[in-house]
Amino acid sequence: MRYLVLIFSLLAQLAAFLLFCKGFFPTKVLLTPDELDQYSTPFPDDYIEPKPQFDQVVLMVVDAMRADFLFSNNSYMDFAHKLLNDGYGVGFTAFSNPPTVTLPRLKGITTGSTPNFIDAVLNIADDENTSGLGDQDSWLKQMFLNDWKINMFGDDTWHKLFPDYFTKTEGTASFYVSDFTIVDNNVTRHLDYELSNEGKSNWDCLILHYLGLDHIGHKGGPNSPNMPLKQKEMDQIMERVFNEVVLQNPNSLFIILGDHGMNDVGNHGGSSTAETSAALMLVSQKFKNLNLNNNIESPITWNHDYNYFDKIDQIDLVPTLTELIGLNIPINNLGSFVPKFLNLYNDEEEQKNVLIKNALQLKVLLDKSNGKISTFENMEIDQLIEYINSAKEELLSSSSDYNYSDLHLALAVYLLMTILSFIIFGLYFKGQFFTAFFDVVFFVIYSVNFIASSMVEEEHHLWWFFTTIFFAYIIFKRFRIGSISWIAISSMMIGLRLLKAWNNSGQKHNLKANMKLSTYLSQLPSDIGPNVYAGLLVLSFLPMVLHINVKTEAGLSMNIYQVLIAMLTCLVGSSKMLAYLSENYNINDVSLVFPKWCLKFISFLKETTQLEDYNKINNVLFSLLQRVWLFTIIIQLFEPMVSKFIFKKKTSITHYFSNVLGIITFVLISQTNYLNVPIFPLLYLILFGFAYTSPNYSTNSNIFNVFILLLQNLTFFQFGSTNSLSSVDLTNSFNGLTNYNIFLSGLLTYTCNWAGPIFWSIAHLYLTFSKIPQDRIQSMKWKILFDKLLFNFVFYCTSGLLLLGCCYHLRFHLFIWTVFSPKILYFLSWLVCNLVFDTIISYIIVALYV
Repeated sequence: MRYLVLIFSLLAQLAAFLLFCKGFFPTKVLLTPDELDQYSTPFPDDYIEPKPQFDQVVLMVVDAMRADFLFSNNSYMDFAHKLLNDGYGVGFTAFSNPPTVTLPRLKGITTGSTPNFIDAVLNIADDENTSGLGDQDSWLKQMFLNDWKINMFGDDTWHKLFPDYFTKTEGTASFYVSDFTIVDNNVTRHLDYELSNEGKSNWDCLILHYLGLDHIGHKGGPNSPNMPLKQKEMDQIMERVFNEVVLQNPNSLFIILGDHGMNDVGNHGGSSTAETSAALMLVSQKFKNLNLNNNIESPITWNHDYNYFDKIDQIDLVPTLTELIGLNIPINNLGSFVPKFLNLYNDEEEQKNVLIKNALQLKVLLDKSNGKISTFENMEIDQLIEYINSAKEELLSSSSDYNYSDLHLALAVYLLMTILSFIIFGLYFKGQFFTAFFDVVFFVIYSVNFIASSMVEEEHHLWWFFTTIFFAYIIFKRFRIGSISWIAISSMMIGLRLLKAWNNSGQKHNLKANMKLSTYLSQLPSDIGPNVYAGLLVLSFLPMVLHINVKTEAGLSMNIYQVLIAMLTCLVGSSKMLAYLSENYNINDVSLVFPKWCLKFISFLKETTQLEDYNKINNVLFSLLQRVWLFTIIIQLFEPMVSKFIFKKKTSITHYFSNVLGIITFVLISQTNYLNVPIFPLLYLILFGFAYTSPNYSTNSNIFNVFILLLQNLTFFQFGSTNSLSSVDLTNSFNGLTNYNIFLSGLLTYTCNWAGPIFWSIAHLYLTFSKIPQDRIQSMKWKILFDKLLFNFVFYCTSGLLLLGCCYHLRFHLFIWTVFSPKILYFLSWLVCNLVFDTIISYIIVALYV
């Protein structure tokens, strides 16, 4: 009965948290056509619609093109610099509102509105039903209503957002980050026709969305050896469009922009300057003699602020574009017309009319927000610009529309679950009052830190503090009873310290190279780095392989099991070695000196797979690895059942769980960033050290649950993760996949980012069951799982309630979207980890041991 109550409570806890998310991340309330009529202000009597400046538009989106990629002296886009210097191009650093991921940024670029934070989630699970903009006003809708023919090639997010507006389209999956070339070649191959005279007659607007630069960033960061070639490729495409469109039609406008930037590890989603500073350049013959760049020469010296040319909001593109092509500004636009383009208009009256059009569009939103129609007086150009900027600022600062009924119900249910968890916890540990009391005190001390945004950003410090205090307590306890193993303690402390040093986590210092051991590994020269990394790979597999018992009780030949383990070791090791080489060095550069064995290794892989592309080779390795791994884990899980019912033998519980842990670790390593693979032997060092210093399970079961919780959270952060969306690692999201599959890629992404916590979930089984005599296993196995589940339930109830309470209380705080909202999503992922890995998978593994 107690199991059913606990499972039901766990599901209710999850449902309450999801309900809070539903109320906290509501769908944006948009201006309706009726409200537009209600709050609109008539144009002045002397208003005349400004003449369109352009009748043909090419929009080239280079995903994740940070401002310095296009404008700085570190850029390889020489032709773009020539356009800027010759006056054809006008450059901007365009601020892209967080969350800096593609879906919300495309919404901002097309509608002029700021995105919902929940769009960051829809960016991953995106379809027409969850995020389509077909019914919302945008410049694409305005083009469509005015009979513009629009062709789109590239990121299929466009097709999902605007399924009905394109005359011709072909989309490519945006999340297949392992591919640098095909996603872009699938766009470029259309240019031969689209830029021909016949092709140009079949479109008025051409949209090209290139993904390769973003994918290179995710895999190897902005300094990846693949980045220069990709920038040169994009530069050549710019040159081609300029020559075949802009120079052929004086009324054509060519727009090149990045939807967002990227941080120094190649990710994005957060609010750092590197992530929000996107490049924007408008190109036209009409700009040539207007000196719109104020005599600034390109390239510009690189700077840490990513500030090049004028800085504008990315959403300012929306009213600027629509006015330049003579269409209505989207009704929910919050952007402002870029004043320097007023020089395109002949007289002052026409310039005023351009600004009046933008001002009256923003006034509708202001009047709706204030609930009354205000007056609009005749103003000069400077006054209109000031009015537009003030209206924009006021609208951007307006608060979100929370669903308070959902929030209040969710908080009430979560509070009820928290009270229930305390009651169950107190009754269960009624004979161990101080143990239960100190657990709750620990939970509360951790949770109150949610009040401070800086503590959420630097949460890893908390887990390091709690873990060191806990280990000091364990060592002190061993000293008191006079039984201590210095080898075990040394291995545990060395492993813990190296784990802390491997990645300096937290949002403040996560990108500082001189504070991370992993960065030194990636900066080794080509003649040394491969040897060092290969040695670390051997050390990484050594404790895992030695811990696996290759002889099964089920009578499976030792040789077959040895072959399976050897295959897993070779496949995982080869994939990580290839990732290290391809991401850190230009392997095809003949000037680089590699160890001879390294060159032979690469040649062997090419000959075996008959492939030249390293990403494709790695995908073949992962595809084979996943099949071998599935076969091996199935054999291992069912081995006790076969052994008992067929061979009448009892499988050793220690061998069973050590093998399960080892085999699961293979897949965790395969899904881990190659620089983090050496962390796994450190985890084994800590595990073995604690196993020798911890008491018997029956003596103090609580200490094992505290240890696992601490190491799960500490390891999560020391893998380089933070509470920012920008630290989500997508580099292994498509291992072994040949096309986009939302379920499989989602599972691989989750495994990649939660590899550390998953390791400790399975390690808990090995650790606890190895501390129980064989003859007591059957009587205690469900109690072990119940203890862990109850402990986690109380922890997530306590911390979750305080997190939701803090987010509700601070819902108008300056950092609610950049700090607290990502933490809510991360906490939801922790709940999933608790439900799936700590509960469901642990129960399956234990149930199969009979």
